[in-house]
Amino acid sequence: MKLTHEDLEGGVYKITLEGPIDLDGSAQIDPHFKMVADKYKRVVVDLSGVDFLASIGIRVLVKSAKTIAEQAGRMAVFGAQEAPRRVLETTGVDKIVMLVQDEPAALAWVRK
Repeated sequence: MKLTHEDLEGGVYKITLEGPIDLDGSAQIDPHFKMVADKYKRVVVDLSGVDFLASIGIRVLVKSAKTIAEQAGRMAVFGAQEAPRRVLETTGVDKIVMLVQDEPAALAWVRK
């Protein structure tokens, strides 16, 4: 699992993930997501490089989104490939975590 990040204009924090978010991948990204959820109010997550999303990975995303929302912030996920997107939609996670097609839509949503 590869995680990169950058600060974007307007106080938005972008996380880009590549690889499977399975047990090992989740363990690698969880500490970073915890730090981000406590520190940032506007977060976008690029899943375009993620080809597999296990339930433990969903937990990381949901927990972060809830923590950010509790601090009056917003988190959006974008670029999900077909299989991870179906998992998010089938499990109803897209009702908890904003799931959009691309980065401009994610940025627009978190900047509202």
